[in-house]
Amino acid sequence: MKRLACALSALIVLLAVFPVPSYASGVPSLPDESLLTDPIWARQGFEGLATLFLNRTRYLLAFEVDHRRGILTGKARVLYVNNSGAPHSEVIFRLYPNHPVHQGRRMRVNAVSVNGAPTSGQIRDANGTVLAVPLSAPIPPNGTAIFDFDYTITVPAGSNFFYVSEPLPMVAVYDQTGWRQDVATKGLDYAYTESALYAVRIRAPSDYGTWFVGTLKSTEHHGDGTATYTVVTGPVRNFVLVQVRGWRVISAQGAGVPINVLYNGDSVGAQEIAEISVASFNYFDRVISPYPYAELSVIAMRFPSGGEEYPTLIFVNNDRTNVYRRFITAHEVAHQWFYGIAGNDTLRNAWLDESLAQIAGYLFYKYTGYGGVNAAEEYWSHILTWYNRITTVRPINTALDDFRDFSDYMSTVYGGGAVFMRQLGEQIGDGALIAGLSAYVRTVNLGIGTPVQFFNAIQAQTSQNLRPIFCLRVGIMC
Repeated sequence: MKRLACALSALIVLLAVFPVPSYASGVPSLPDESLLTDPIWARQGFEGLATLFLNRTRYLLAFEVDHRRGILTGKARVLYVNNSGAPHSEVIFRLYPNHPVHQGRRMRVNAVSVNGAPTSGQIRDANGTVLAVPLSAPIPPNGTAIFDFDYTITVPAGSNFFYVSEPLPMVAVYDQTGWRQDVATKGLDYAYTESALYAVRIRAPSDYGTWFVGTLKSTEHHGDGTATYTVVTGPVRNFVLVQVRGWRVISAQGAGVPINVLYNGDSVGAQEIAEISVASFNYFDRVISPYPYAELSVIAMRFPSGGEEYPTLIFVNNDRTNVYRRFITAHEVAHQWFYGIAGNDTLRNAWLDESLAQIAGYLFYKYTGYGGVNAAEEYWSHILTWYNRITTVRPINTALDDFRDFSDYMSTVYGGGAVFMRQLGEQIGDGALIAGLSAYVRTVNLGIGTPVQFFNAIQAQTSQNLRPIFCLRVGIMC
């Protein structure tokens, strides 16, 4: 009875601090458009970068996360700008939570309006990831339109951890082939997106940790056990929302920006991930290009694929050896440059972020000595694991749909692409390779990089004619 009384007393205290959410306030209002250029997202010196994206599509979002019902209820206002150079009688949106990789998660659009007039959209694929919204009149080049959406996304009810990537209708990329409507299933990447400004308001239970792409602007606590977080991202190519309860945080020291590591379980592994994150961040920040954002979040957990990258936030698997932790942490941190800053068509030119992140991690260990004299070759052993599985030699620049299966993709892009980069460094010198990587990132600078841009950046560092080897190994410049 005494033990029960103590438990009840503890429960009363807990409920007083974190009352059971009643969700009385509903979905928060959309953030004001002026927040899109609020400088809180930026590292010092990069505050003005957001203004360069005001003539592009922008997103205002509001979410309510209801853990009892397992529902994220969202509102999105998409300030669309037609930068394609062609008129459009419809705009294609991607509903990526419906992608088969999410195994049953469902996103449902309940209402759509264009410039305040209600309309309806048409789902174009069997999975529900492609939504076409018709227009009453075509949008000319450089024209604009305002799209408003009400929608829901299913999430795990009562879970102490989940994350939702791309929790909004995202404007599809429009390129020389038209609206991109790919539903890619043979690799790890499935979302192809462009950098944009986001301002977001998230209402969630106060007893959960709420993590996200971007920087927290303000927090408003409510009497019903929830809080509303206002977030500003700056120019990013993706957004993710993370909910955790009972996890811990390490504030890593010594990086050019604050790095916070969220973890559950192994504190020793999490501390090691924090230290690797700091060291690799500082190396890439120095030799590749300055990181423009105010902070970096690292989520260390059991992660089946090893890791996953978003601008300003990465997932890292902490469930294996310290040698593996050194490999996957440096690789995921490198993605802040190769994917985050230097974007690419992840479905047709996947090597431009994956192979480059692979070689960047190797160069970090080779030239800093971090982790000991064997660290670089220990890192390389993970690359050879995939390289040695190659059964069909393909050009590195192979589109995802053209691979036979997942193993074919991984061995070519993660293995063969990295091996090519190392051999390229041996041919022209690592100094020239690093200078070329830096030139490529600085040239793309939050845009979409191309294989030709990468070739040009590397070729500019040497008098050797690199066309033959790029033709043979990459499949370009032939």
